[in-house]
Amino acid sequence: MALKKGTTIKVLAVCGAGMGTCAFIKTNVQNALKQHGIQAIVDVEVAANINNTTIHRCDVIFTSKNIAEGKLAKVVASGEVPVIALLNIMSKQEYKEKIEKDLLPLFTE
Repeated sequence: MALKKGTTIKVLAVCGAGMGTCAFIKTNVQNALKQHGIQAIVDVEVAANINNTTIHRCDVIFTSKNIAEGKLAKVVASGEVPVIALLNIMSKQEYKEKIEKDLLPLFTE
């Protein structure tokens, strides 16, 4: 999936159950994307509510490694939407590194 530079991307922050975790991921994703000059609309969703409709309304998903390997394993395997799995959702450095390694290469001119 290619993303076009200069356009606003749609990001989904996915958590296990608590919306507090989703809000935390959302804030960190927004800040990290802003540091890379990426404009984004970031929504939140609980993993149990993920379906084809939610998948197709976003360009990328940010979630914990556990959720990526569990409840979102089929989404990861399908490759329809890039899933960026975070080992430590508290680490601002990990957001930066994952964006540089996994998201920036998806952008085209």
